[in-house]
Amino acid sequence: MFCPKCGKDSALGAKFCESCGTSMPSDQTNQAPPAYGPQPYGQPMYAPLPLKNAGIAAVLAFLWAGLGHIYLGQIGKGIMYMVLYIVLWVIGIFTLFGLILPFIFWIWQLYDAYKKANEYNAAVQQTGRAPW
Repeated sequence: MFCPKCGKDSALGAKFCESCGTSMPSDQTNQAPPAYGPQPYGQPMYAPLPLKNAGIAAVLAFLWAGLGHIYLGQIGKGIMYMVLYIVLWVIGIFTLFGLILPFIFWIWQLYDAYKKANEYNAAVQQTGRAPW
């Protein structure tokens, strides 16, 4: 029997719900309430997530390291990349590497943002949920 209050399944003939303690009606059959039944065909059970544009992620990553990742919802990773980019610039000023190290990191994070956007879209299309 299904509880009319919480919808949990209880033993047939039980006087009280095993989950919430609500008294069970004696004439209730072993049917689920309509709210807990299957969804009609063609209507999704959730609102689909919008896909992310890989080009926008790459352009944002081009403008400043980490912005593409923030656009994709990886806020912590994006902020870490922003801070790391600044640190690499400071280190680059005082070393022989100069602008090479920040430039290599900037190119890598740009590619990573583009790749992660495609990974995000593939996961949303397959599962309906974001991968992170």
